[in-house]
Amino acid sequence: MKKAEKTSFFKMINKSVFIPPALVVVAAVLFGLLNSKAFEKGAAIALNWTLKYFSWFYAFGATVLLAFCLWAGLSRYGNIRLGGPDAKPELSNFSWFAISLCAGIAVGIVFYGVAEPMAHYTNPPSFLGFEPRSLESGRHAIRLSMFHWTLHTYGIYVSAAIPCAYFFYNCKKPFRVSTSLYPLVGEKIFTNFGNYIDGLAIFAIVGGIATSLGFGTMQIGGGLNFLWGIEPTKFTWLAIILILTFVYTMSSYTGLQRGIKFLGEINAYLYFFLILFIIFFGPTVHILDSIVTSIGDYLSNLTFMSFNLDPMGKSTWPSDYSIFYWAWWLAFAPIVGLFLVRCAYGRTIREMVLVNLIAPSAFGLIWFGVFGSSSIYLEHFKNAGIEKIISEKGLEVSLFALLEQFPLASFTMIIGMLAVAISFITLANGMTSTIAAMTTIGFGKSKEDVEAPAPMKIFWGCSMGLLSYVLLISGGASALQTSVIVCGLPMLILQLAMGIGFIKTMKNLKSSDLTSEFIVKRDTAGM
Repeated sequence: MKKAEKTSFFKMINKSVFIPPALVVVAAVLFGLLNSKAFEKGAAIALNWTLKYFSWFYAFGATVLLAFCLWAGLSRYGNIRLGGPDAKPELSNFSWFAISLCAGIAVGIVFYGVAEPMAHYTNPPSFLGFEPRSLESGRHAIRLSMFHWTLHTYGIYVSAAIPCAYFFYNCKKPFRVSTSLYPLVGEKIFTNFGNYIDGLAIFAIVGGIATSLGFGTMQIGGGLNFLWGIEPTKFTWLAIILILTFVYTMSSYTGLQRGIKFLGEINAYLYFFLILFIIFFGPTVHILDSIVTSIGDYLSNLTFMSFNLDPMGKSTWPSDYSIFYWAWWLAFAPIVGLFLVRCAYGRTIREMVLVNLIAPSAFGLIWFGVFGSSSIYLEHFKNAGIEKIISEKGLEVSLFALLEQFPLASFTMIIGMLAVAISFITLANGMTSTIAAMTTIGFGKSKEDVEAPAPMKIFWGCSMGLLSYVLLISGGASALQTSVIVCGLPMLILQLAMGIGFIKTMKNLKSSDLTSEFIVKRDTAGM
C-alpha cells in the first residue's frame, strides 16, 4: 500500500478495529502474569461450560460448514471466478496448495502425527469397546486421527474463505471478516458492530498464534534436547522464539509472492521427504495396507464420527477431542479464511474448494496413515518404547521418538525440526500479513493494495512473538489457549451467518457482482 507507507505508523492504524483486540490481549497477558492460576481457572470454567452445553451445536455446525463448502464447489456457482472473468491467478497450483497446507494445520500434523494415533491406541474411546493397545484399537486409532485433521478442519477454514473472497474480489467490499455479513445487515456492518466482530477475530488469532508459537518452541526445544541434550531452559526458548519471530516477520515483510510462497514450497518438500523416508525405511507393505484400510474406515464411519457425542455412555472423549479441535479451528478460521482469500485471486470457487479443502485433506489422510501406522506397528510388534518416551518426555518429542527407530535418525530429526519451524513460520507470516491488512486504514481500496504496510506487519509480528515468550515463561500459554478456544462458539455462529449471507447473495448475482461475473453456466451441476 504505497500511499500508506509514506505516512506515520499511527496514521495507518484503523483504530476502531485495532484498539479493542489489542486491549483485550494486553489485559489477558497482564491477568495471566499477575494471577495465572485464576486466569487459567476462569478460562477453563468458560470452556467446560461451552463444551458441556454446546457440543451438539459444534458437531452440527462443523458438519454444516463442510457441506456448505461442497455445495459451493459442486454447484453452478463454483464457476464464479474471483476477481472477474479476466482475473489471472498469481500463484502456481503447487505454490497455492503448499501455502494452503501450511497456513491451515501444518504445525498440528507435525506435532500430532505420531502423538494422536498413539494416544488412541493406548487409550481408545470407551464407546468403541476396544481394549487398550489391541490390534483393533491400533487400526481405529488411525482413522480417528484422520477424522480430526482432514475434511472437517479444512471445511471450517474454507467456509470462511469463500464468502470473504467473493465479497472482497467481486463485490468490492472491504478486506475484513465482517464484510461477509453485508447481505444480512447491510450498511450496519461498517459501524462499530462490524468492528467488534473483526476485533474478536483478531483477538482469537493473535492469541492462537502466540500459543502455537509457544507449543512449537517446546517441540523444537524437545527435539534439541532429544538430539543433542540441550536443556529446554527459558534462554533456549527465548532464542528459538527470537529466531522464529524474526524469520516469519521478515518473510511477511517480503510479501506473498516471495517469502510466504518460498517457505510454503520448501515446507511441502520437507513433508514429502519425511513421508517417503518412513515408507521406504519402515514396514512398507504394512504402511500402504494401513493407509488404504484407514481411509476406508474413515469414509465408512464419517457420518457416525461427525455426529457421535456418546450421550448414553457420557464419556468425555468427544468433547476432549472432536469438539475441542473444532472449537480451536473455529477460533482460527475467520482470519485463516481471509488469508486464503489473498491466495485465491483469479481462481474459481470450485478451484478454491479443490485446492484448499480436498487436496490438503487428502494429504492429511496420507500423513496420518504413514506416521500413525508406522508408530503403532513398531510399538505393537517391535516393542519400540515410543509410548514410554512420550509419557516421560511429553508429546513434543513424539515425532523424534519415531524417527529414532530408523536409519539416519539425526538427519531426519533435523528435518523434522525444520518442518516444525517452517510450518509455524508459514502460518504466522500469513496471519501477520492478514491482521496487518485488516487493521490498516483503507486497505483494499486501490488495486495497488496487494500487501499491507511493512510497519504494520512488523508491529504485529513482533507483538505475537513477545506475547508468546511472556506466556511461555509465566505458564499462561494454556490459559490463553483455553480463552481463545472459547471464542470458537461465537465464531461458529458468525460462520453460519456468513454462509447464509453468501447463499442469499447467490440468488441475486446480477446486483451484487461488480465484475460482470454473474453469468453462471447452467449446464453444470445445479444447486
